[in-house]
Amino acid sequence: MFNKNEYCIIVPAYQSEKYLPILVEKIRTIVPDLTIYIINDGSKDKTSTCLLNEDNIILINHKNNLGKGRAILTGMNNAILNNFKYAIFIDADLQHDPEFLPKFLKRHEINNEDFIIGRRDFSLAKMPFHRILSNVITSFFISLRIGKRIHDSQCGFRLINLEKMKSINFRYHGFQFESEFIIKMCDRGFTFSEVPIPTIYNKSHSSINNYLDTLRFIVLFLRSFFWKFNSGDKK
Repeated sequence: MFNKNEYCIIVPAYQSEKYLPILVEKIRTIVPDLTIYIINDGSKDKTSTCLLNEDNIILINHKNNLGKGRAILTGMNNAILNNFKYAIFIDADLQHDPEFLPKFLKRHEINNEDFIIGRRDFSLAKMPFHRILSNVITSFFISLRIGKRIHDSQCGFRLINLEKMKSINFRYHGFQFESEFIIKMCDRGFTFSEVPIPTIYNKSHSSINNYLDTLRFIVLFLRSFFWKFNSGDKK
């Protein structure tokens, strides 16, 4: 059985007033005692007020939209300050099923990997073609880069060891953060595994720009070969 005082949940949220109350209710039903950090990344809707005065919820507001990566880093830094050892990232838009939270927790309690990442089913019946293409391409190149097979590099449903994150200087604050995270964790020899999760696509708005973010990924991928020579990046 996991220690509830060691784990927390981090939810990066943007324009999420419609989904957050549903997500939080599901999380509470499944893992009722875990603290939930919600990072409102400069939303213009009622994300900042839809869960005020709720127990075990810490709401942190970015004044401006700084990007998903920055929202996650804000959550991690606050979790570390409050002495949590592990965090689970889960997106606010209900495309990650909280029913699978216990699978991440159980896997970690058994194997104690440094991070665990969700693995979705890439099929046209469940995921739009452009998202399949983007995921397959980025996962292929990241697998080449780290020398290990990773199937769903863009999945944001993850469990991490917060202590291991202290040694890493992250540069990217948008969606590229999730690729940077995998590369830098693996470059340091940290262990990981994958947990199969369902593929869920609802009508929520995606902030991903397929062409621009693909270009940004290419730039990140090429630069990643030189990161180890940067004295500002801790090994």
